Amino acid sequence: MIIDLTPLFSGEVKELPLDYKEAVSGEAYERYFDGLGIDISGEVEITGRIYDMSAYMQLEITAKLPYRSQCCRCLKETEGAVICKIERVLSANEADGEEDDVIVYTDRKIDPEETVLEELSMAVPSKPLCRPDCKGLCPVCGHDLNDGGCEHAAED
Repeated sequence: MIIDLTPLFSGEVKELPLDYKEAVSGEAYERYFDGLGIDISGEVEITGRIYDMSAYMQLEITAKLPYRSQCCRCLKETEGAVICKIERVLSANEADGEEDDVIVYTDRKIDPEETVLEELSMAVPSKPLCRPDCKGLCPVCGHDLNDGGCEHAAED
């Protein structure tokens, strides 16, 4: 999503609220999420703001991405959401773009999509769980220990 910063530059407002949803394209999925063991089950939800700090502009957002995956312990289908908070300084100077905490804008517009997707992909759990206390499967018979013990559980 392209965000026009003109109202901030003109002094019309001191803050631009952000509240929108955006689908992850197939190309973006391949670039950021392919191979991470999740299927995206909804749109990226963005909430936050861009505000004028007199000497610079600041972007503060929370991004949430729902997903489906397989629990790494019991192998059941599970749903979750990756959530991350992102803070970046906005700059017109292309040289500042080398810094991790800066988003470069051109023509008074920014597109935070790349930053958001990169941060979300780094926040995907490496071992998704159906619940924090998942007991997994019996290593002998494969019984789901969340559904109660089995005869092999007593052998441990």
